Amino acid sequence: MKVRRQRALLMGCMVGMCLWASTPVFAQSMIDKILGLVGGASVSGQQDFDLPSTDGERVLLSEFRGKKPVLLYFWAIWCPSCQAVKPELVKLRQKMPEDQLEILGINVGTGDSFERVKKYQKAHPMPFKVLYDAEGAVTRAFDVRGIPLFVVVDKTGSIVYRDHQLPSDIRRLIQ
Repeated sequence: MKVRRQRALLMGCMVGMCLWASTPVFAQSMIDKILGLVGGASVSGQQDFDLPSTDGERVLLSEFRGKKPVLLYFWAIWCPSCQAVKPELVKLRQKMPEDQLEILGINVGTGDSFERVKKYQKAHPMPFKVLYDAEGAVTRAFDVRGIPLFVVVDKTGSIVYRDHQLPSDIRRLIQ
C-alpha cells in the first residue's frame, strides 16, 4: 500500500508541475530567461536580417536602429490565429503611423512560397511591409516556436517584448 501511495503522490506532483509549467506566464518567463531575449537584450548581428519584401524591396532590420521601434510579426498564410489577429494589426497601424513604429510581417516560409505570399498580399493587403523568410534563417534566429509571434525591438535595438499576443499597450514599451 505504501508504494501505491508514493506512486499516486508522485503522479499528482508530476501532473501539477506540468499544468503549472504550461501556463502562459510561466512558459513566457522561462523562454525569456532561457533565451535572454527580453529586458535589454540587444538584437545581435545573428538576428539582423536582409529579407525580400512583396513590394520588391530588401529590408534590413538594422536600418531602423536609432530611428524608430519595430514590431516583428511572424506569421503564415495557413495559420488561422495569424489571420485572426490581422484586424488588430490594421488598427495598430491606424493608431501608430509608420514614422512612429515600423511593422514588418515576416512570413516564416514553411508551407508558403514567395509567389503565394505576394499573391496573398495583393488580394488581402496588409498596411505594412510583408517579408519572406525562404530559408527560415530569421525564424530560427528569433527562436520562433509557434505563430503568430510578436517581437518588439526598440530604437536602440533591444528586444522589449516577445509573445504570441499583440502587446496591449505598445506605446508604453517603446517610449
